[in-house]
Amino acid sequence: MQKIMGIVFLVLSAICVIAAVLTAINLGFIMTRPDSISVANAFVGQFVVIVGALVLGRILYRAGRGRLGGSTGGSDN
Repeated sequence: MQKIMGIVFLVLSAICVIAAVLTAINLGFIMTRPDSISVANAFVGQFVVIVGALVLGRILYRAGRGRLGGSTGGSDN
């Protein structure tokens, strides 16, 4: 059961990273629009989504590696 949960966590981590990349691509398209307050709001909001998805992806990746027994035993920064 631990290995199944580890694989699920790794898949969810990959989905989070893909979502962050797709959001960054969308942000590039939004930056080409004329300046307005809605573009600035979208920029700030999508930046928060990108950072949140990457943080969640890292947490899920570490949890998945830990459940699969792939941790090295040392301090991993």
